[in-house]
Amino acid sequence: MGSNVAPAYANIYMDTFENKHIYNNTLFRKHSKCWLRYIDDVFCLWDGTPDTFSSSVSQINSIRPELQFTPSCDTQKIPFLDTLVTKNDKGGLDTDIFVKPTNSNNLLLFTSCHPRSTRESLPRSQFLRVTNIVSDTDLVGSRLDDMAQKLRSRKYPEKNSYNGKTEGT
Repeated sequence: MGSNVAPAYANIYMDTFENKHIYNNTLFRKHSKCWLRYIDDVFCLWDGTPDTFSSSVSQINSIRPELQFTPSCDTQKIPFLDTLVTKNDKGGLDTDIFVKPTNSNNLLLFTSCHPRSTRESLPRSQFLRVTNIVSDTDLVGSRLDDMAQKLRSRKYPEKNSYNGKTEGT
């Protein structure tokens, strides 16, 4: 986005756009059960047909040609930011870590010149992120192991890696 204020401008713009065009859309009001937005990424739960969803997106996309919503639709699972949301057998939603195929593990190198407190807090924050996102208790250990491996590949000492618990807990 270039500028430090760009995210704030994008949020203000999207808030105005939502209030004026999305929340007043008839199809949206009838079929949207959840609408979550982080800057310009949206997560929506839709209980209408695929055709009503496409129609709603087309209506919204016709408002401003420079602002286009690109839908990703799936009845079972969908990524949103760094979270994969999956419909479970009970009709509820489960969450897991989502890693884009292009991810190159750009976590801060432990050998960087950042303050020591920054380098030492990163493992704890990443392990906490995993435990907060992964809803399946059977998967948490595996995802923590994956994160520990990512940290080791970025030269973090073993004492900062996951050993059955996060450092400092």
